[in-house]
Amino acid sequence: MSRVVDLFVYGTLKRGLANHRAFCAEAVRIQPATIIGRLYHLPVGYPAVQIPPSQVLLEASPDPARDAGRQHRPPKPASPEAPEAHWGAIHGEWIRLPDPARTLPPVDTLEGVRPDGRGEYRRALVSARTEGGPRALWVYWMPQLPSGARYLPEGTWPPNA
Repeated sequence: MSRVVDLFVYGTLKRGLANHRAFCAEAVRIQPATIIGRLYHLPVGYPAVQIPPSQVLLEASPDPARDAGRQHRPPKPASPEAPEAHWGAIHGEWIRLPDPARTLPPVDTLEGVRPDGRGEYRRALVSARTEGGPRALWVYWMPQLPSGARYLPEGTWPPNA
């Protein structure tokens, strides 16, 4: 069982933003990272990501501790370097949290991830580009965008950052 879990965060969990202190204060690593997808600003004031199916290495299971171990043995990652048509780079942070059995469930709850897959967000393992090269990171993504979602082609949230 892994003692850490690696997340790609692109919204309120990033350093200095609303949910970072409450959910990521124990982070043992934070550094820039990029994934392939589409970033949106939602009318409710937070962001959502959509990712191409080809970038999904694994879907989350109901067991966060198991998922932390699975992230270190993913299938061969797709290249995070070459965006597919109509997809672009999303800029965020790689956050490494200790003790996945304790630290990941609160983040899943914040993001509305449900074991039956019907929550607002889902969690998937994707390939990310980091300063140290490609790495498999968990990302929270939204399968169905609400009306009024605004595409952010620059791939950075908040929109005026």
